[in-house]
Order: sequence, then structure tokens, then C-alpha cells
Amino acid sequence: MTAIFGALQGVLTILVMVSGGYILSVQGWFSEETVAAISRLVIRVAIPALMLTNVTAAFDREAVLGLGPGVLVPLGTILFAYGLAVLLGRLLGVPRGRRGLFQANFAFSNTIFVGVPVNIALFGEEAVPFVTLYYLINTTLFWTLGVHFLRRDGGAEKAPALSFAALKQIFSPVVVCFIVAVALVLLEIRLPSFLMSALKYTAAMTTPLSMIIIGITIHSVGFAGMRVDRELLAVMAGRFLIAPAAAFFLLGRIPAPDLMRKVFLITASMPVMTQIALVARAYGADHRNAGVTATVTTAASLVVIPIIMLLFGA
Repeated sequence: MTAIFGALQGVLTILVMVSGGYILSVQGWFSEETVAAISRLVIRVAIPALMLTNVTAAFDREAVLGLGPGVLVPLGTILFAYGLAVLLGRLLGVPRGRRGLFQANFAFSNTIFVGVPVNIALFGEEAVPFVTLYYLINTTLFWTLGVHFLRRDGGAEKAPALSFAALKQIFSPVVVCFIVAVALVLLEIRLPSFLMSALKYTAAMTTPLSMIIIGITIHSVGFAGMRVDRELLAVMAGRFLIAPAAAFFLLGRIPAPDLMRKVFLITASMPVMTQIALVARAYGADHRNAGVTATVTTAASLVVIPIIMLLFGA
């Protein structure tokens, strides 16, 4: 009961910040350029700073080496969900031009804009390295497997599974800083205290700015014209039930610290990736469907997270 109360407190904190972003967006505070600038600030500056400070402060060499088996959980969870989505897409009669989108929505979670701040709110900043490990697998599979089939939705029948553009996305500032932080820990190199202090102040922007962006997204996409159909219900089942159940199953079969277990369960149950809508637009796929699905699952996650913790004992 204490854990559920803590989860509810964390979700209410998140809800207040999201509401702030939504209200300010309603009042016209943010242009598209402003939102894009805030997003870049979070992804390219705040979260990389968070990565460097938390990995170097919370881990030693032995702990970093112990992360290895944990890779199997996000890898197995996402591949299982994606394979199931392929089958469900056929069974539900998802049109060919939307199957790649359905599969991506079903399998890939929003580990950065929602996953990082939610896990920090629930478990503290010690959760960040575990979220990043999940993010590393999530983003690698999305920019290879996921984008391959999204491009097919847009008409590229012979789209390559891997490209230079995909590699650039995989090795984002977040992933690069994670690798640098791990290297610093393994080499037992400590950054100067003044630099660590500057990084900590920069990292503190992550949660509030991410929550504001979510509020803006919910307002900008809106729910007008939204249809609750079999596809949307299936995606919500994939995000909030099947993926965390798969992670729970895999976590029972590898040695994992308690915090890793909790973080992976919550991260597996995050809403649809917001990047899916951007990529769908770029390749001529159904980006409106992707935007609405991301918005609905993001709003629903604020209710679902405490339930996930109750069901799986996170």
C-alpha cells in the first residue's frame, strides 16, 4: 500500500506539471519554434547532463559490469511485442499502409520525454542509468526495425533496414553521454567538482521541461476526431499490459537489482513514442493517427502507472 501511495504521489506531481504545460499552451505561450527549441534543449543538453552526473555518481566499476544481463529484458520485451503486433495487425485487418505504424505504436515506448521524468518522480535519480539502458535498446530497434516498416507504409517497398541517418539517431547525445559516463566509471576517472556542479544544475531542467512538452503535445494534437477503434485498443493493450507482462516474465529469469526491476517494468509500460509521428510524417505514413495515439496513451499513462505498480509489485 505504501508503494501505491508513493506512485500516486509521483503521478500527481507529474500531472500538475503536465497541466501547467497544457494551460500555458492554451494561453498561446508557445509557438512551434519554441516547442522545437525546448525539445532540443531537453534531448541534447539536459538529459545528456543528467546521464553524466547520475552514472558517474551512482555506479562503480562492478555495478556497471553487472548491467550486462539487464540488456536481455528490454531486447526480449520489445522483440516479443513487435512480433505479436505483426500477427495482430493481420488478425485485426490493419490496412497494409498502416501496419508498420501499428507495429511501432504497439512495441516502442516513450523512454525519454515520459520515461525519464516518471521514473525520477517515482524512484529518484538513481533510476536514470536503468532507464537509459532500456532507451538504448528501444531507440536502436526503432531506428532499424521500426523505421524500416514505417518507410514501407509510405511506399518504400525496398527500404533498407539500416542507414546512415538511422545510425545518427541511434548515437544521439543521450547515448553518447551514456557511453562516455560508463567509460569514465570503468576507467575510474572523476570529473572536476565545478564541472559536476554545472552538469547537475543543467540536469535539473529535465523533468519540468519534459512535462511541459507533454502538456503542450496533448493540447496541440487534441482529441478532436479521435475514434476509439480496435487498433487503438490493441495499441493500449500492448503498451500497458503486454509489454510490462513480458518484462515481468523476463525479469523473473535473470538476476536483477530491485531498482532495475522496478524501472524496467515502468519503462516497458510507457506510452507510444512521440518520434513515431515525426518519422511517419517524414516518410508519408499516417502521422495523424500516430499523433493521436501518442496523445491518448500519454494521457492514459497518468492513470495506468499506479495500476502497473499494483499488478506487478513494482
